[in-house]
Amino acid sequence: MVEIIAFLNKISNLTEEEEEDYLQDEIDPLLDSVAPSPCLSTSSTSLPYRRRPRLSALPCPSASPCSVTRPVIMTDLLALPDDALVRVLALLPPRELFRLRLVCRRLRDLSLHPDVWRSVGLSGGDKGLLQAALRLAPCLREVTLLSSYLQAAACTIANTKCVVTNLTLFVRTQLDAAWATAIVLRFSTLGGLREISLDLLGAAPEALPPLLRMVYGVQDLCELTVWILSDTSQLPSFLWSDMEPRPSLTKLKYKGAASDPFLCFLLRTHASTLQHVVLFLADGLPTSLLGSMPRLHSLTCRPTDDLSQLKSLSNLDTLRLMDPEVQDVPCPGTVDFLLQGPRLRHVVFSFEPNCPILGAALLEALAQSPSAPVLESLFLDGVQDSLVAPSLHRFPSLRALALELDAMPSDDFFRAVSPASTPRLATLQLVPHGCPHAWLHDPAVQDVLARNAGLHLRLSGPPTLEDDCACRWCLWRCHRDELRTHAGLQSAFSAHTRRPGCPRDCRRWL
Repeated sequence: MVEIIAFLNKISNLTEEEEEDYLQDEIDPLLDSVAPSPCLSTSSTSLPYRRRPRLSALPCPSASPCSVTRPVIMTDLLALPDDALVRVLALLPPRELFRLRLVCRRLRDLSLHPDVWRSVGLSGGDKGLLQAALRLAPCLREVTLLSSYLQAAACTIANTKCVVTNLTLFVRTQLDAAWATAIVLRFSTLGGLREISLDLLGAAPEALPPLLRMVYGVQDLCELTVWILSDTSQLPSFLWSDMEPRPSLTKLKYKGAASDPFLCFLLRTHASTLQHVVLFLADGLPTSLLGSMPRLHSLTCRPTDDLSQLKSLSNLDTLRLMDPEVQDVPCPGTVDFLLQGPRLRHVVFSFEPNCPILGAALLEALAQSPSAPVLESLFLDGVQDSLVAPSLHRFPSLRALALELDAMPSDDFFRAVSPASTPRLATLQLVPHGCPHAWLHDPAVQDVLARNAGLHLRLSGPPTLEDDCACRWCLWRCHRDELRTHAGLQSAFSAHTRRPGCPRDCRRWL
């Protein structure tokens, strides 16, 4: 794509004669050397491969009738076979695709190829573009509609044949809920709807039953996200009791109340297929429903004593405990779950602000649990590094460790990261404080890379370099230009050159 843009820029200032000379001398030999490729053409006649005739100067679609037309050279682009041209068109913005349809019949048809639109996501903010896509495009990857755009979008969607894979709706009023219901109905009728996200944080409970009933009945839905703050515990259960959708959900994210009847029906209906569950509930966990999920592999929730009732989830291998408002007190139920629960391979503790008491209790329980010998990744936010250093040797299988700290990790922590205590550690992710360039030159950072031959260091953030940074490393311009490249500070820094098994962005730092 970059080469095509450079080519167009180069020939834009050429005269017609210079342009023909350039195409004859520079491009024709390249085209002659390319072997013919099979096309997706609908023609039934088999003809020898030959270059399509050049298009003459065409007026720019955006030019006014009174303006001087600019030549649009499509010679080499149209020389591509259909399958290659579709790949090029898929890189263009949606608005440019509609303009390209005016050039010729072939581009008109290929611009609406499903593979061109399969990865496109649009929102209601660009009203005209979304309406055009819903009327013409065969499919879209994602459509996001805020509350203020629901009515206009619903009128367009009523007659659309565009299949949408991921639908995100923001509902605030009763009228919004009615429009959202009509939108979900239309897209589910077309088929292909696999993900739905509903933001209902400001909606009244009495406005939600029709919408929730419609979402509950969508067939073959794989992922569902519902954020709701209204008290829906009083909604009658007969709203969903007469419906029998077949189990299909594999991932569910829900923020609300454990006593919410809609949540209970979702968990009960899709118990046999759910693999990833994210619950931010104000009143505990629906443990009886979670405990009956044979395929549940990942659970995200707040620290709660109810976790002690889920020790029988033998297939659970990922646990994320997250709460931005958690109290810094021990949680006996969660500690008991870690000590006697399933063998976890991936664990996340994320608390704000720092919770030394809760963090120490959970980390110690994890270090003494059956999960310790098999734990592969550990992410800690709100847990002090002074608590992590003494426990590292208890996780011999640990391959990835991430710490979100408010200050530079202590020397004790860096010394604890060694081949003896963490023999399989391949990725260490830390937050740089101050200039990330100077942080990478810190002796403790360079020492931990030198002592761990297979370690890759990543910076959280993403970090950025300031133009007016006054640290000595930036003033010396050491690595400065290198760190400003596309990968830059997001690389995996190591003490070795890239080798088999390393990340693709592995970069030797020492």
